[in-house]
Amino acid sequence: MKQDWSKTSAYQGRGWKPRTHSLREELGRHWNGFGVNSEWSKLEAVALYRPRLELTKITSPRRVQHLRPISRPQLEREYKTLVAIYRSLDIQVVELDPSLLPLNLREAPPNLMFVRDLFVATPEGCVIGRMASRVRAGEEKFAAVTLAAQGIPLRATIAGRGLFEGADALWLDPHTVLVGVGNRTNKPAFSQLKEIFASQGVQVLATLMPAGVQHLLGILQIPAPRLAVVRTDKAPKPLIQLLRRRGFVIVPVPECAEVTQLQGMNFVTVDNGKIVMAKGCPDLRGWLESAGLKVVAEAPISQLCNAAGGLACATGIVGRRMLK
Repeated sequence: MKQDWSKTSAYQGRGWKPRTHSLREELGRHWNGFGVNSEWSKLEAVALYRPRLELTKITSPRRVQHLRPISRPQLEREYKTLVAIYRSLDIQVVELDPSLLPLNLREAPPNLMFVRDLFVATPEGCVIGRMASRVRAGEEKFAAVTLAAQGIPLRATIAGRGLFEGADALWLDPHTVLVGVGNRTNKPAFSQLKEIFASQGVQVLATLMPAGVQHLLGILQIPAPRLAVVRTDKAPKPLIQLLRRRGFVIVPVPECAEVTQLQGMNFVTVDNGKIVMAKGCPDLRGWLESAGLKVVAEAPISQLCNAAGGLACATGIVGRRMLK
């Protein structure tokens, strides 16, 4: 007698159990439960990279988009301090692991320490970016394999002619993401991001980036609901107008050495109104505290500054407490 396989569970017959939950509903069960839909809720997990021997191969800082030579021993000490700060605040640290890649792809590029640029987290996993410069091309794969190994869904990868770096995307509220377009992120990537986020019920807005900055994160921070820390002399007027229309209180930050040279505004929000910032920026710290923010720790970042980045650039945001 011929077997009727259609009546078995293997062929959607008796015993078949259809999958009925959404990806978001499955987070924490089939997938790691991390998600992000704000810039200010409790920080739960970050991704970092500890530079290795790749730094010893740099012959010209300018050729690798650095400002000055980097001391690897000093950078190692600063990295350990940063890890200790995050762990003391009950923040899980996920370290990019080159050994997850095939042998011929494991050699790390010189800017891999700037993990924030490699992806952006969403309520349903992470979108892998696509670096804008040839110097950083291929860095994305280190983030992709590490996040996947942590059981975090890879929601999408920017493809085609799209170029996107994660520091160009900031949450204005749990339903709106603002993307800086023009320097490191282009229009094809913006179109892809709009589609990816729209499928999660999130609107994506664009703001054109001014010359002389790398990312949106370099001129705007949102450390609390409706509170925007802005380099008002550098930020384009349409951006400031957009923030005001949406009810943000703007904390102006003047152009000064603590901002332009010491990366003081490149801070990380660890909870509503609480931040970790660069060490050695007393004036900026005073301005931020006058605006109601609390500095819970300061981290030495001299070598990140030498590499043309800061604390937030080095910190990939993997998970925050999700807001409703």
